[in-house]
Parts: sequence; C-alpha cells; structure tokens
Amino acid sequence: MSFAATARERARLMPPGKERELLLRRAKQNEMASNLTDWLSAPGVPRRGG
Repeated sequence: MSFAATARERARLMPPGKERELLLRRAKQNEMASNLTDWLSAPGVPRRGG
C-alpha cells in the first residue's frame, strides 16, 4: 500500500481537525510527486540539453 493510500485511510479514521487536514495534504503531495516522477521517467519525454 502506498504512503498516500495509508495516509488517506488513517485520515478517514480521524476526527475533523488540523491533524487530519495535514495528513490529507501530505497524501495529496506525495501522490502528485509520484505522478510527476512517473511522467518524467516515461519514454518519449523531451529532455533538456540532449
């Protein structure tokens, strides 16, 4: 299970509040970073300087 999925599951069990919002924000940031890394690693993505 990915960090984002685990964090979302933990947040679902928490009461509303700052901690829950922070956990959801971190999950979203982690997911976005993972998607960006996947996209940049994909074949056919133009590279600078090459």
